[in-house]
Amino acid sequence: MKKQDMQDERVVAQRRKINSEAYGILMIVLLGSILVQQFLLNAPFKQYAVEVICFFGMSLYMTIRYMTLGLDIYGEGKRAKAIPFVNSIVAGLVVTVINGVLNYVQYAEKYKEEGIVYFIAVLAITFISATISTFVVMSCLNYLNKKNQAKIQKQLDEQEQGE
Repeated sequence: MKKQDMQDERVVAQRRKINSEAYGILMIVLLGSILVQQFLLNAPFKQYAVEVICFFGMSLYMTIRYMTLGLDIYGEGKRAKAIPFVNSIVAGLVVTVINGVLNYVQYAEKYKEEGIVYFIAVLAITFISATISTFVVMSCLNYLNKKNQAKIQKQLDEQEQGE
């Protein structure tokens, strides 16, 4: 039998916190790399495909793992209820800024000829559609997560009654 080293709970908690922070930083860097290569460098998709697969693969993995374990995707407490709304607005803003910059760079002459009103209208429509679609996806995930949590809780209650 192997001798297992007893580790202080505080040390384990700190290591987990560091790993979680490193994961967050890595995901931000991956997303930044994708955006820079796609929009600033106009790189072909095959050049940054690995980053896209890693970013969305890990995001999907984490979402599925949280849901299968019955954990709250957005955490617990008062702030957790506002997360889908805030994330939807932030995603809408990010998509609008990126789309606005790219559209203005590509079609600046047309906007100067026909007026800036069209540009602002495109930005408004982009913001509204990106925000709503992000909110719908996050709400669906939250609904499925809550449904799965109820199922897991029911199974635990049945096991408890059987004992």
